[in-house]
Amino acid sequence: MTQATPEQPDAGRHSDLAKRCRSLRLACWHIQAGSEHLIEPQDPGDGGRWLRSAAVRDRVWALGVRWLVEEDPQPVELEPGCWALPAVGFENRRVTGVVIGVTFEPGVFEGPWFGSGCQKAGVDPAVARTDLDRYTVKGPADSTLLTAALRQSVQDQAQICRDAETIDQFSEQLLDTYEEMNLLFRIARMMNSLDDPEDMIPTFCNQILPVLAFQWIVVRFWEHRCKIPGLTGRLVVAGELPCDTDTFNRVVVDQFEDKTRDDWTRLLEPSSQGIAAMVGSEVVVEQVTHDDEVVGVLLAGNKAGACPMESDVTSGEMMFLEAAANLLGVFHENIARFDEQKQLFMGTLQALTASIDAKDEYTRGHSERVAYMGARLAEAMGMDAKEVELVHTIGLVHDVGKIGVPEAVLCKAGKLTDEEFDQIKRHPVIGYNILKGIPTIDPILPGVLHHHERWDGRGYPHGLKGESIPQIGRLLALADTFDAMSSTRSYRPAMPRETVLEEIKNCSGTQFDPALAPLFIELDFSGYDRLVAKHGAAARSAA
Repeated sequence: MTQATPEQPDAGRHSDLAKRCRSLRLACWHIQAGSEHLIEPQDPGDGGRWLRSAAVRDRVWALGVRWLVEEDPQPVELEPGCWALPAVGFENRRVTGVVIGVTFEPGVFEGPWFGSGCQKAGVDPAVARTDLDRYTVKGPADSTLLTAALRQSVQDQAQICRDAETIDQFSEQLLDTYEEMNLLFRIARMMNSLDDPEDMIPTFCNQILPVLAFQWIVVRFWEHRCKIPGLTGRLVVAGELPCDTDTFNRVVVDQFEDKTRDDWTRLLEPSSQGIAAMVGSEVVVEQVTHDDEVVGVLLAGNKAGACPMESDVTSGEMMFLEAAANLLGVFHENIARFDEQKQLFMGTLQALTASIDAKDEYTRGHSERVAYMGARLAEAMGMDAKEVELVHTIGLVHDVGKIGVPEAVLCKAGKLTDEEFDQIKRHPVIGYNILKGIPTIDPILPGVLHHHERWDGRGYPHGLKGESIPQIGRLLALADTFDAMSSTRSYRPAMPRETVLEEIKNCSGTQFDPALAPLFIELDFSGYDRLVAKHGAAARSAA
C-alpha cells in the first residue's frame, strides 16, 4: 500500500468529496479498484496527523480492500464508538473504487486506541481531540442513515465529475469544430483568388493537415477530366506517406480514376482495400467533383492516436474532409470557368487584331510581334509572370484604334499630309474609347493610349514627357517602333537589324526611355524572327 499525494489526479476529486463528507461529520479515505493507493484525509494539524497515522491507516486500508470485493458491504465499528461506512463506486456495472467514511461518537477519544495512536504519531491528544471534533456526532451514530448519505454523496460527486468531463469534452470538440470551420472559411477566402492555382493546392493541403490527426493528406486530379492544366495528373502530398510515392500514385489512379459518384466507398479498411492495406491504416477518400463528374480525389490516412480507438477515423473528421473536398471542387470549377472566359477574351482580342491586320497587308502580324517583344522586354525588366502576360495582352490590342482610321489613309503608299497624319494620330484615343467600356480591362488602357508618347514630350496624343508617361507606354513604344522599322511598309522596305538597333540606341533619351532602350537592344530576337517568318508564310499563302 502506498499513500496518494494531493498532486495525484484522484486526489483532486477526493478533495471535493471530502468537503461533502465533512458536512456529514465524516472523515473519508478513498481506494481505487486495481490500485495500491490510499487517498487519505488532508486535514492539517495534530488531528490530521492522527488520521494519517499507521494505527488508523492500516485498519482503514484492510477494510477498504475487503469492501472492494464484497457484494454488499456494511458499516463496521472499528473501535467502540468509531464507525467506518462503505460507499462503493460503479461505472458500467464495474467497481471503480470504495470511499470509506469514518465518524466518531462522544467518548471515543477517551479510549486506549486513540491515546496509543497519538503517542505513536507524536501528536498532542488534547489538540488532536479538538481538531477531530468536526467528525464527532453529538450522540450515538446512526450508521445506516450515515451510510446512505455517504453513498448518495459519492454518487452525486461521480455524476458531477462525469458532467465536468462531458463539458470538457464538448468544449474541446466545440473548439476543434470552431478551428476547423474557421480554417475552412479562411481557405475558402484564399481560394477565391484565381491566381497561381498550381501553388494553391499544396497550400490548401498544408493548411488543413495540422488541424487533423492524420499523418498525410493527398490530392490527385485525373488526366482526362481536370480542367486546370498545371494540376492535370499531378499528385500533391502534405505530410509523410509511409510508402513509395510513385507506387502510391499508381494505386490511387488504378483504384479510383474510373469510379463514378455512385460507385464510391469513403472509408477504406486496411484489411480488405488496396490503398488502405498499402499504408496500413484506415484511409478517407473524398470525391472532388465538377458538374457532377469526379475530377479528382482527396485522401487522408495514418491517423495518430495514443490508443487504437483514438486512431479510428471519426464522423467529424469525415465531415471536415468532405467539406474540404467540396471546396476543392468549387475551386476547380472557378478556375475552369475563368480559363474559359480568358480563352474567350483572348480569342476576341485576336479577332480584333486580325481585323486590324486585314486592313493593311504591310502590317499583318504587327500586333502579335509587338506583344511578343513587349513581353520579352518586360521579362528583362524583372516583371513577374502575371505582369508579363498583361504586357503581352496590351501588345495585342495596342493598335485597335486603327479600326477608326480610313483605309485610304492607313494604306497610303506615299507621304501623308498633315491632315492624314492627324487622322493616324487619333488611333490611340479611338482604341482607348473602344476598350474603356469593357469590365476588368482597365490595366490595358494606359498602354493603348500612350504607346506613341516620346520621352522628350514630342509624342502623341497628350505630349507626355519622361516618367509622366506610364511605364507600359514607354515599354510598348520600343516594341512598336522596333517592329515598324523591321517591317516592310508601303513607302519603304524593312530596315536591317543592325540599323534598327543603332537607331534605338541613338534615340535613347529623346524618343525612348534611356533606362529601357539598353535592355531592349540586348534582347534575344530569335523568337521574333520566327514570328516574322510565320507571318510572311501566311501572307504568301493568302495571296
